[in-house]
Order: sequence, then structure tokens, then C-alpha cells
Amino acid sequence: MLIEKPFRRLTGFFGCERGGVTVEAVLWVPIYAVLFTLVADVSMIFHGQAMATRIAYDGNRQASVGTFETEAAVETAVLARLQPYSPNATADTVFGAEAITTTVTLPANDLVAIGAITQFVDVNITFSSVHMNGV
Repeated sequence: MLIEKPFRRLTGFFGCERGGVTVEAVLWVPIYAVLFTLVADVSMIFHGQAMATRIAYDGNRQASVGTFETEAAVETAVLARLQPYSPNATADTVFGAEAITTTVTLPANDLVAIGAITQFVDVNITFSSVHMNGV
């Protein structure tokens, strides 16, 4: 009779399924966490690129109507507005005969929220905004 009691507890322990969901959660939660961080970082990169595109477009538009008279003035204004989003951004403006072109380069490290993507690769986002010269 003394020997039966411990065996009864063991069979009850091995037959219990109360922690069955915990095993699946332990397996799936890290995968969902990694996917969430990747989605958050990609979303922040796209948001930063959209904001920077708008800032470059506004700088070109102001130059085309005569608010900015030099390429350096456009670059300074664009970089000043980009500072909150990407402190390491660069801008290069060219006044052409028919169009004003501003090329902006943003390091992805400045735009991400969590940093999961930039651990794998250093990425620079480069784009150009072209505006017809109205002057």
C-alpha cells in the first residue's frame, strides 16, 4: 500500500494535460515576436521614406517659386526638416535648366524602431525628387 501511492501520483502527473497549451505557446511566441519586430521596422522605414520624400518635394517646390535661390539653401532646409527623422541624412540638390532635383540618402538605422533589420544588413535608402523649375 505504501508503494502504490507514489505510482498513483506519477500516473496522475503524466496523464494530466493542463499545461498542454504552454508548450505550443513556448514554440510559437518567439516566431510571432520576430515577425512583429520585422513588420514594425519595415513600416517605420517606409514611413520615414515617405516623410523624407515629402520634405524633398517641398524644398524643390519652394526653390522653383523663388523662396530658395541656391542649391545650398535647399539642402540646408531639407536637412533641417529631416533632422527629427534621420540625423545622418544627406541631401544633394541640382538646379537644372528645366527642373530642380534633390537626392536624399537616409540610413535605415535612423528610421527603424526596434533594429531587427539593420542587424542583418546596413541599408541606405536613396531617392530623388524632381520638380519643374517655374522661375
